[in-house]
Amino acid sequence: MKIALITNYHTTNYGAVLQAFATKKVLSQYGEVKTINYFNPHLGRKLDLIRFELSIQGIKMMVHDILRFKDRNKVVKKIKKFIESNLNLSKLVTQHDIQNGAINYFDVYVCGSDQIWNPEVISKNGELDPTYFLSFVKKPAKKISYASSMGSYRFRDFEKKQIKNFLKDFTTISVRESDSQEMLSQLLEREVFHVLDPTLLLSKEEWLEALKIDKNYRSQKKDYILVYVVQKTPLLKKVVEFAVNQFGKKVVIIDQAFKPFTKADFHIRDAGTIEFIELFSNASLVITDSFHGTCFSINFKKPFVAVCPAWHGGNRIESLLNLFNLKDRFINDEKDIDKLSVDFDYEFLGNKLQEERAKSIKVLSSSIVS
Repeated sequence: MKIALITNYHTTNYGAVLQAFATKKVLSQYGEVKTINYFNPHLGRKLDLIRFELSIQGIKMMVHDILRFKDRNKVVKKIKKFIESNLNLSKLVTQHDIQNGAINYFDVYVCGSDQIWNPEVISKNGELDPTYFLSFVKKPAKKISYASSMGSYRFRDFEKKQIKNFLKDFTTISVRESDSQEMLSQLLEREVFHVLDPTLLLSKEEWLEALKIDKNYRSQKKDYILVYVVQKTPLLKKVVEFAVNQFGKKVVIIDQAFKPFTKADFHIRDAGTIEFIELFSNASLVITDSFHGTCFSINFKKPFVAVCPAWHGGNRIESLLNLFNLKDRFINDEKDIDKLSVDFDYEFLGNKLQEERAKSIKVLSSSIVS
């Protein structure tokens, strides 16, 4: 069976690259998987060494990339190497190529995860991209959505009409957030599944084995608080300061910023995907505002705190935490900091994770082999 995967991976965002890897690995149980090397003009620049666009934000981004050029060069090289070595990419194709049949030779097409249905993420003009809805696929090939995400975006009426048309002949539709499941179920008047993010389909042991990381590897940094954030905010800084005072551990910040947003013992600006997993695997405590940072904290059973993201709603993180009865991990306001606790029921978490993983894999499996 030939399976095509269309997803968002062309970026230095660790979570996006690792979810693509996990999806491809799980799909490989059912056949030969190709990740479609789709050139999306908006996302295509994410791996440029110096990014630029004609706007105030674009100029700031360019200056930032220049200031941290040495580290960014290392990150981009590591991530490109990981993508090329692990995703089994197709030839590079544009939307025009795809719509004209360039990849119409697969039995199953899977689109999924990482906000591919959020027009604010995947399009410069804020428009839905039909490619991520498999609009080009011809029968009898199957169309499957696995854990597709729209983040916190709320579709307008004309977009709902588009989506209804895009999704009308999908074999199975599953999404990553519970509120997205509810909305699409009502809109489409059919069953839509709520499933785990692909990164949660692999256990910690499977991650370490897949990336050839020694399970006995121990970081020289030892007994540290790992801080992995996307947007630096005063709330995040206060959470980190509180945790340091409370637990007295060293702080390791992993990001790609020119300088750390708060005091840190180690600031890692050039990590690749493998180092990212190693740092999560060995952390004593994680503080994050990232959805995938939360995923890996749960998956690796790490004490963690999830801080509400600054630039978008926290629905992705809250949906995940609610599923695992961990909503008390979520810090939405400064007043929540004093209630911060890192104790939780590891046995319940382990059992719940196995249960949800089995349910999600069943949805995917039955979609492909039925």
